[in-house]
Amino acid sequence: MIKSGATPNIRTLGLICSLALLIISNAPVRAQTAEEQERSYRRESMEQALQTKERFDLYGLRFDSDSATIQPDSKSLLDDIATSLKNFPDWRLRIVGHTDATADPQHNLHLSVDRALAIKAALVDRGVDPQRLDASGLGESRPITSNATPEGRGLNRRVELDRVTDSAEAKKMLKAMSDFLAAQKTLSVGFDTVFEVVTPTDQKLGLASSGTVSLFRPDKIRVARSGGFADFEILYDGKALTFLGKNANLYTQISAPGTVDQLIDTLQEKYNRPLPGADLLMTNSYDELMQDVYDSKDLGSGVVNGVECDTLAFRKNDVDWQIWIAQGERPYPCRFVITSKLDSGDPQYTIQFRDWKFGNDVAADDFAFKNASNAKQVDVKDVQDKLGDLPENFTIGGAK
Repeated sequence: MIKSGATPNIRTLGLICSLALLIISNAPVRAQTAEEQERSYRRESMEQALQTKERFDLYGLRFDSDSATIQPDSKSLLDDIATSLKNFPDWRLRIVGHTDATADPQHNLHLSVDRALAIKAALVDRGVDPQRLDASGLGESRPITSNATPEGRGLNRRVELDRVTDSAEAKKMLKAMSDFLAAQKTLSVGFDTVFEVVTPTDQKLGLASSGTVSLFRPDKIRVARSGGFADFEILYDGKALTFLGKNANLYTQISAPGTVDQLIDTLQEKYNRPLPGADLLMTNSYDELMQDVYDSKDLGSGVVNGVECDTLAFRKNDVDWQIWIAQGERPYPCRFVITSKLDSGDPQYTIQFRDWKFGNDVAADDFAFKNASNAKQVDVKDVQDKLGDLPENFTIGGAK
């Protein structure tokens, strides 16, 4: 089964989450019960896990029923967390609340957020700098085992502690890339993508394609993309949007006056057709990429296609993403990798860029649709399926 489900903010992820995540439905089962986890807890073990794995599931923080009020017997655990943060003054901690699935999902989500915020407030009361703490809740969406038994529900009700990094240098380099691309009135680039799916038998399959992008700000863009099962082109001249399915020789045109930024939003939100690397092409790409990021790392130098790059890594609730940015006066992206955290097997989408051109080096283009192949004009719903990222023998399944 292929899993569907949209993840906000990173548009390229639509190629992963809304189209082709093949899932393994069985969640891993923990050997211990929640009570056994609680009895085996030691502060030293928590510190070691945060130091090495950067993550620890904590049991024993109790709340009043259906409430964010922390019970008095949780005092010692709160004291331990505060002590660990004082022992490691360079740590930043993300507190994530999780629930079982016995109530309404939206209610569980709000409850998990409120409980994480209550823990944060309790740690601040113990002298922890609030700037070192982040609180979030995921409700019932990340079970670690089945909710079918009381033991499973007990394991799923937990507080996750994540040690996170907030690299000012990583953010600075990403912002420099964003500003550089936004300042280019004309640009073109080639790209190669690998769209990864995971089968129910844990086999990873990579679907490859290549293409080109030409962009004339503020309102003209051409994207051509071909793979083993799809060959299409998208043209936009500031007034009309044209989808051309070359392999099917079908096209459709839609009135869409506006800018390229507005077009990218329209393609994602209305037609569920994100452009490859669309986040990077927007004039506010830094804001788009950094929305809801809680962890950022500067991993040092790397080399992509012979170009020395700065390697940056970022984390959000639903995705990890990594970017390689060319060093020097032209900080363009060389590689962009998005990995889903929603599914077993960690499916991902990789786009590698080549042949960046800017300004006068970009070939002239009128962005008008010529219909040189005498393609048949059809309704947009008839051509949308021809612009997909999966062969016809792949089917989309339900959410996990």
